[in-house]
Amino acid sequence: MTTTDACILSCYQEIAVLNVQHGITLVQHTATGIVYVKKILETYNADVYRYLQQHHVKGTPEIVEIAEQNGRLTVIEEYISGQTLRTILDNGNIFTEDTAVTIVEELCRILMELHSADPPILHRDIKPSNIIRTADGSIRLLDMNAARQVNPQKKEDTQLIGTVGYAAPEQYGFGASSVQTDIYAVGVLLNELVTGTLPKEKMTRGKLGKIVKKCTRIDPKDRYRSVKELLSALASCRSHPDDYESNIYRNNFMIPGFRSKKPVNMLIAIFIYAFAFYVCKDFTAESIAPGIETWIERIILFFFTLLMMLFTGNYLDIWSFMGISRIRNAWLRFLAVLAFDALLAAIMLVIMIFAALIMGAYHFVS
Repeated sequence: MTTTDACILSCYQEIAVLNVQHGITLVQHTATGIVYVKKILETYNADVYRYLQQHHVKGTPEIVEIAEQNGRLTVIEEYISGQTLRTILDNGNIFTEDTAVTIVEELCRILMELHSADPPILHRDIKPSNIIRTADGSIRLLDMNAARQVNPQKKEDTQLIGTVGYAAPEQYGFGASSVQTDIYAVGVLLNELVTGTLPKEKMTRGKLGKIVKKCTRIDPKDRYRSVKELLSALASCRSHPDDYESNIYRNNFMIPGFRSKKPVNMLIAIFIYAFAFYVCKDFTAESIAPGIETWIERIILFFFTLLMMLFTGNYLDIWSFMGISRIRNAWLRFLAVLAFDALLAAIMLVIMIFAALIMGAYHFVS
């Protein structure tokens, strides 16, 4: 660990212990107040963590800092709130087939990006305790400790890593891990989500059972060739195959106020959007005569007003892209949103004045 690394890590203050055995704590950045998870790993692949720090994979925690010393890797990563699938299952809950398929489809999309890395990254420890379901129903794949990059020269795994029941045969020295290794664990997960048990104890039936069986074949060559192929098979298990894609589209692009589909929220949103449109439509400035110049100013005003409303409503999850979602303190998060709205308002004002000057519709009075 370099002096720079030590200095950076000293900025994170421990506030709670999450897992003593695995060296996982909750820390807070002393300057920003943002809460993160700190892990001290003895089993890890540093190249995987370096790659993920530089190329964040959506659906996994963002890696903020890494530092290596004496065979240990210290990782500071995004804190994600929610319940693990293990907690949900252990509380006696199982999922409907459609919900289980939705969860596994989302997981496959995360894996598809990991497997598309160069070289491909294998998770190798997919299980309910490593998957968090957030408040909005989406999932996050955690714990890259067992992950490694594919090495075509490697004929078998030299280090036995994985969880009993979820680990594929090749993880016990019967071959080399591949994308089919993750597919095996996904099949086991799908079965447990629906039945509450592992496939060897009780196999789910019907189309879903056939998918689980193919995922968990002993020979990797008999499993699905990729998670993309697995996704195609899962689509056929839906009572309404097109629902998932259409829901993804609607959830991603529905404007704030309409995403919850609650009548009260939608009515309030309609009033707010209509009021904003009315104010912008009737906007006038004493120094600008009515005409095309005024309408251009109104269009600029409406565009930025809409932009501020969409940002305030976290349209397209823009807060996550800008790091605002990681601010756990509600007041600090509110101030961050307010500050960006103020910036947009300032930019709007500058553009409106500049446009008026260009059109000759506004001039400074001496």
